[in-house]
Amino acid sequence: MKRITIHCTATPATMQVTADKIRQWHLARGWSDIGYHWVIGRDGKVETGRSMQRTGAHVRGHNRDNIGICLVGGVSKEFEPEDNFTPEQFKALATLIHTLRHCYDIALDKVQGHHFYHPHKACPCFDVNAFLNTSPSLNND
Repeated sequence: MKRITIHCTATPATMQVTADKIRQWHLARGWSDIGYHWVIGRDGKVETGRSMQRTGAHVRGHNRDNIGICLVGGVSKEFEPEDNFTPEQFKALATLIHTLRHCYDIALDKVQGHHFYHPHKACPCFDVNAFLNTSPSLNND
């Protein structure tokens, strides 16, 4: 693995979504499995998605050697992009990125938001670079 891409479910903060629910959505679209490798719930719980041994299905044209992490949330009740993620989610995200970077020797500049690859998308609905630059556990490597 050489890259990490951060996503959101584009669901309101009140909607409870699990990796199994996302898997159901993706299977209904005809995919072979959930597209993301990891899902971070509103409570900060990290769930396993697609096996790390399989190429993800989360960034059209850029899935090879790319780990997909998805945070639950990202839109308002009107379904407009919104940074509504919890402190628990951000803490879990920092820990997961730290772990994956060290396991796979991924440079910090290879951690991007989905919109990096597809600028017309708001996903993940927060400033990934600002998050990376202000997370102590990611800057003490």
